[in-house]
Amino acid sequence: MISSIQSRTSRVLLTGSIALGIILLACSIAFYIIVVKAPADLAHTVVTGIKEAFNFTPRVKIDQTIVMEQTAPILELATVSRGVFIDHTWSHSWMGSTKTIQLQGTFTAKAGFDLRQPFTISIERNPLRVLADLPPPKLLSVEMENYRVLKDESGWWNRITDRDRERAVNELHSAARARAESTGLLEEARNTAEARIREIVERNGAIVEFTPSGEAH
Repeated sequence: MISSIQSRTSRVLLTGSIALGIILLACSIAFYIIVVKAPADLAHTVVTGIKEAFNFTPRVKIDQTIVMEQTAPILELATVSRGVFIDHTWSHSWMGSTKTIQLQGTFTAKAGFDLRQPFTISIERNPLRVLADLPPPKLLSVEMENYRVLKDESGWWNRITDRDRERAVNELHSAARARAESTGLLEEARNTAEARIREIVERNGAIVEFTPSGEAH
């Protein structure tokens, strides 16, 4: 009788030990998947998508630990390009004599990001999400495509010089740059980048939040 009870007790203990072992193993696997594998896999797929979309690798953090440094074959990332048309008049008066130069110019303005600044993707485990910290967008270039002279008129004794013409062209270029900055080009550049990153992250089943532009990196 005692032997039978001991045998049943042993079987119960063995069964309990096996069950406990299975539970611990399952917990370990779940912990590994949730805490280690899922964030690492998400980081890999997001970085791969960004590299394919933008041709550079961002800095990557998992729970504030840097796991990948930023690398880029280019120094600047242009995300939006827009044509700018400017009509500019330069004039100068001296002793009642006025000289005038009127120009029209067509420019291409490009805006995006300076990749010498940190462009960081952070993965947080609990809850699993992506934080994107982009540098402030900037106007990368304003290139003149062509221009034409509508008026090149000297005063009676206030004659136009080559230096005047050069000054007028420089002011035309400055006006194009100011126009590009005032028409929401920088905001469009950031919105375009954010939309592409959001698409990449959500395609991998996660959510993304963006650090407001201008915050410390």
